[in-house]
Amino acid sequence: MKLIILKNNLIEGLNAVERAISAVANLPILKNILIKTEGGRISFTCTNLELAITQLVPGKIIEEGEITVPLSVFAPVAKNINSERISLEVKDNHIAVITDNYEATIQAHNAKDFPIIPSIADKNSVVKIASAKLLEALQSVIVATQYSEIRPEISGVFFKISDQNLILAATDSFRLAERIIEANDVYTTLDEASMIVPYKTAEELVKFLQGPDQEIEIYIESNQVLFKTNTKQLISRLVDGTFPEYKAIIPKQIQNEAVINRTEFVNALKLASSFAGRTNDVTLKVGDNKKFIELYSADSSVGENRYRIPIKLKGETFSVVFNWRYLLDGLRIYSSEDVILGINAASRPAVIKNTLESALTYVVMPINQ
Repeated sequence: MKLIILKNNLIEGLNAVERAISAVANLPILKNILIKTEGGRISFTCTNLELAITQLVPGKIIEEGEITVPLSVFAPVAKNINSERISLEVKDNHIAVITDNYEATIQAHNAKDFPIIPSIADKNSVVKIASAKLLEALQSVIVATQYSEIRPEISGVFFKISDQNLILAATDSFRLAERIIEANDVYTTLDEASMIVPYKTAEELVKFLQGPDQEIEIYIESNQVLFKTNTKQLISRLVDGTFPEYKAIIPKQIQNEAVINRTEFVNALKLASSFAGRTNDVTLKVGDNKKFIELYSADSSVGENRYRIPIKLKGETFSVVFNWRYLLDGLRIYSSEDVILGINAASRPAVIKNTLESALTYVVMPINQ
């Protein structure tokens, strides 16, 4: 293999794929990056066996080929070179990095030693969506999940195709977020399909989707998924399990609704957090005149805190205790000026919603006192 590549393109390729390398990889080859020529472009790939990321960049290909090299050596060399044009040449299981005033030779390995990157057999079953739209939806729901070895079925983001809509949902059993991307923003050849994308893959997918808006193609198989553009792809295993029937958790009717300024609510929770106890508890209580809601938090070793926010209340007064972190996460996924806090009872799921963002729903469980 022999090629010439611009430094900016080389750095782009390295930055895109290096996150797929595990910090605790048991196999030394998993610390490597695979470099090969592909369709007139240069391909960079890293994998940790759970997911693999590939980035294609332009370059001048003099001789076709492929090689795998330790990323911990190759990346610092590439990123610290001053020259804009870099030559890469494979010689006897070494890769030579050459510029006008610099040359390094790095021990490499045969590309056949690199793990086989899975491929999707059925390319006819596809979902197509704008990357910005998918990124917005994913960032809205990922806050409600976390990694769990005990319950792997909730250790990820649930994707579902239904009636041409793409639905994303996530839960950690204490809160739930759902975002519906309607059919006019989605193209799919599938009638019904669902999958659970692992939490760590979902985190990488957020980074993968950032950048200029472009079309993303999603291919789903029984145990893996491929996210693909014309320059990069991310392929990952799926969580083996059944996502909970979460629709029953979302209250169908709300008895008490408080319209609250979102920015002031966020600030109030940040202040309350300094005085909350070890359970992060904060009490929300509507005043007797129904004109304000008070956020109260106290810790015997710190002190106490009260913050009153004007509200518009539909229904009766209430007093309920929440984990302030869960409330704050729910407020941050909205962009509106006001939000609606829906309460049925102090021990039943509460809802944060907004009439202007009706496709997004956030449900949070109160803390039982």
